[in-house]
Amino acid sequence: MAIKNSYNKVAKGPRQIVLDTETTGLEGARLVSIGLLEMVDGKLTGKELYRIVNPEVVMDDFNINIHRITNEMASQQPVFAHVAKEVRDFIGDSQVVITCRTKDDFTLDIAILNTELKKAGQAEIPADQWLNVRRWSEEMFGTEKAKLDTVLDHYGISRAQRDAQGHGALLDAQLLAQVYPLLKADYEQHMKAEQKPPQGRHPTL
Repeated sequence: MAIKNSYNKVAKGPRQIVLDTETTGLEGARLVSIGLLEMVDGKLTGKELYRIVNPEVVMDDFNINIHRITNEMASQQPVFAHVAKEVRDFIGDSQVVITCRTKDDFTLDIAILNTELKKAGQAEIPADQWLNVRRWSEEMFGTEKAKLDTVLDHYGISRAQRDAQGHGALLDAQLLAQVYPLLKADYEQHMKAEQKPPQGRHPTL
């Protein structure tokens, strides 16, 4: 499922959800884990949701090495349909902050979550709720320097735990939550220098 515009346009209040997913890969991807953190007025509240789910497919070693969730571990977890309402209720109508590459109008975090929600009979997350800050990084630093690891290095945020433990959905959401205010401030300055309105402007920017 492609969503052409993954910038947020409408923020419904001060609450935001910082989100990351881990999947079985790219082509025909299924969700393996999801991490969500609640922010209010730009600060973490301590409320979070993390779930590992059974993707119902056998994962290859390449992707297991990325997120460190084995087939055996995943097989012991519920399928996404069993946690879909919990995830959807946690998000509600709040803005969802992600950092995810978009190619040919396809953004994996958006596509995978909405596909899984739809399969489970839950409402998809509308396009205007998503804020993909990867595009901010790409505009300021260039495509090759917009990856999360590179952005963390740029702002001096340690990724030692990520290097040691793999790309966990909750850990990556936590790292994004740390770098997001710094990235946002720099993007605001970047837009002022360019004298054009920021993409995805909203009340919390």
